Amino acid sequence: MKLRRTIRRLRRRYSIRYRLLRAELSPSSRAAERQADALIISYPKCGRTWFRMMLSRALALHTGSDDVDYLATDVLGGSQGDLPHIRLSHDGAPNWKTAARLPTSKRRYRHKKVVLIVRDPRDVVVSMYFERTKRERAYAKSLGEFLREPVGSLSTILQYYNIWAKEHSTPKGFCLVRYEDMHARPEEELRRVLDFLDIDVSDAHISEAVEFAAFDNMRQMETRGDFKSGRLRPRDPDDKESYKTRRGKVGGFVDYVDDDDMKWIDGQIATTLDPFFGYSRPAAVGATTDDHTA
Repeated sequence: MKLRRTIRRLRRRYSIRYRLLRAELSPSSRAAERQADALIISYPKCGRTWFRMMLSRALALHTGSDDVDYLATDVLGGSQGDLPHIRLSHDGAPNWKTAARLPTSKRRYRHKKVVLIVRDPRDVVVSMYFERTKRERAYAKSLGEFLREPVGSLSTILQYYNIWAKEHSTPKGFCLVRYEDMHARPEEELRRVLDFLDIDVSDAHISEAVEFAAFDNMRQMETRGDFKSGRLRPRDPDDKESYKTRRGKVGGFVDYVDDDDMKWIDGQIATTLDPFFGYSRPAAVGATTDDHTA
């Protein structure tokens, strides 16, 4: 029985990796990226779904569009009037690579505007653990063991951030968005990105977009299955850790990581992570308890 479960997890793991690779390398995906004016990029579990919902809602209100796929890779299909073509990018699915296998150049984006969303690596790695165990069901070990995994865990996250810190001037335009700032000032951060993209959206539409993407509303939509997509559907409705809108709490990692693992994580960050993103020091937790989608 244990062997069969292990085989199933391995199959899921390789199936997910194959699906992501096939999608990224498909002729249609490559063509869409070449045509895009701007790309929304993040390491997974940094708030990209939450930000996509806010941005798509703001643009839908701005253009008067009723038929909107809020989970589409191309925001509003990339073809609404004078709006720039905005596309979300998995940036090579870094969460399925070791640190050593991450591409070190971002020249593919040299003619694009890039919005890079980042989040405290401590929260990212804990959220990724629940993604692996609860949603993908491709991992069965403890959080402490996952933290030290070579594929898609802390070492990969830190290297991914370091590469972007070095390469952030490569794109034509670069806008850094921190999850913690979105959490504290969502309307201000959404406005800042829209200004970067040269899109003039009214304050009323921005406020409504922020309300639309609020955690409680997102959780209700996920629970009801409003989007009819596995990307925003709980794996187990009775297990809150299996929801896409799991917690999204700033500093929530302290509820899961023990003292010894926390010391190890902080040591890795202090000695490895570029200070460009502002996460090099031990995180100040407890500043807020509001939740948003990850």
